[in-house]
Amino acid sequence: MIRQVTLVLLVVALCGVAAAIAAPAPQYSGKVVAVEEGTVKIAIQGEKPDWVRKNAGVKFANGVGKVIEVSAADATPVVMTVKTKLASTMKVDDVVTFEKGRSMAGC
Repeated sequence: MIRQVTLVLLVVALCGVAAAIAAPAPQYSGKVVAVEEGTVKIAIQGEKPDWVRKNAGVKFANGVGKVIEVSAADATPVVMTVKTKLASTMKVDDVVTFEKGRSMAGC
């Protein structure tokens, strides 16, 4: 019985270590093309990530946001409109880095 409990505790500890070591989410960058009250439009540099779509969560260096609109996939560059409290701190032509955030559905 003690062996089984020890084995279970060992497996749980190893899973915790593996989760802590997991690779960080890839970061993407874009250029701010417009700032409006509570929203910011970002032209994505390079190819559009698959997860960028309406209602997707976005994580910035010091905050989060929610994608409310994405331009057509064949547009160059792809522009996403993000609702975020950080909009007032961003300026046109700023380069921002972002990554996939948690889903904010229902918020």
